[in-house]
Amino acid sequence: MTKTNWLLLVASLPTKPAAARMRLWRGAKAAGCAALRDGAWLLPAAGATKLARLAENVVAAGGSAEILTVVTENEQTTRFAALFDRDGEPRAGTGEIRRLAMADFQGRTWATRKHLWVDRMASAWLIRRFIDRKAKFLWLDNPKKCPKTALGFDFDGAAFTHVGSRVTFEVLMASFGLEGNPALARIAALVHCLDVGGEPPAEAAGIEAVLAGVRTSAGGNDDKLLKEAGRVFDGLHALHKSQQENTNE
Repeated sequence: MTKTNWLLLVASLPTKPAAARMRLWRGAKAAGCAALRDGAWLLPAAGATKLARLAENVVAAGGSAEILTVVTENEQTTRFAALFDRDGEPRAGTGEIRRLAMADFQGRTWATRKHLWVDRMASAWLIRRFIDRKAKFLWLDNPKKCPKTALGFDFDGAAFTHVGSRVTFEVLMASFGLEGNPALARIAALVHCLDVGGEPPAEAAGIEAVLAGVRTSAGGNDDKLLKEAGRVFDGLHALHKSQQENTNE
């Protein structure tokens, strides 16, 4: 059996000041790390120098850091490798986003690439929660084989995918008139940051780690992954909605 070596940075920082935790998150993202959970960052074995630099910064900020070697094989190697696979990301299209009637998109089959990550997780949640409550999903090995009767999202040539600077989640919101929902707008900012970069919301590092953990525990089952990730997004939406209501009082 072929075994693969990875390096895992396990870091702990004081709760305050929060700036040190955000510097770690930004540094880890810039180094190309994948978050396994809060404070646990993964890189292929070739990334030793990058992780060592991050560990030094953690210690300098008053925290603790250990770099561990992790050996995987078979399915676990595939799951870890998928965290670093950006080859399937859609290229942004151009043009205007047409406003669509939700009534024309009920009870449909929606299709996207398997091994869901943030934009596809959030988009599938948005579809089922706000656009098409009876939606069925197909997880595609090859987007080019998407059935003509299915509505594709988040791949090149899909009905809904990146347009300009907007990720698929934002395109779906604009297409179905959901941009006026403040709670969804805050989730959109998070999804945008985690998918293509930008200024991270305060909760970005924690939510990314939670979603990475959910993805790992799902073991490649995208139906299970969507169910568990949906609970995370439900919680975020409820929190943001409550905060908005309190602000308006």
